[in-house]
Amino acid sequence: MLGFLFGAIAGGVAAYMWRDNIRGYLARRVPNMREKAAETLETVGKGAEDMLDRAKSTLGTNVRAGQQRLRSASGASGGSGTETGSHSGDER
Repeated sequence: MLGFLFGAIAGGVAAYMWRDNIRGYLARRVPNMREKAAETLETVGKGAEDMLDRAKSTLGTNVRAGQQRLRSASGASGGSGTETGSHSGDER
């Protein structure tokens, strides 16, 4: 506990003594960091948008293929959902 208190006091004294240097450093660095963060967010956003577009396209293709498969299966069984015999596909 004593070490924590000593460290807090030493940190406070150091920050007070070098406050002008710290302010100058932050004034120079923060705008650059904000710009870099904005660029990174833009890059991440574009990547996520591209990924969602690809997923949407794949999902749409799979849904259409599934619909086609279901329609062709219902057409082969006569559309009634019951089996009408072994020659049901020949009667068209």
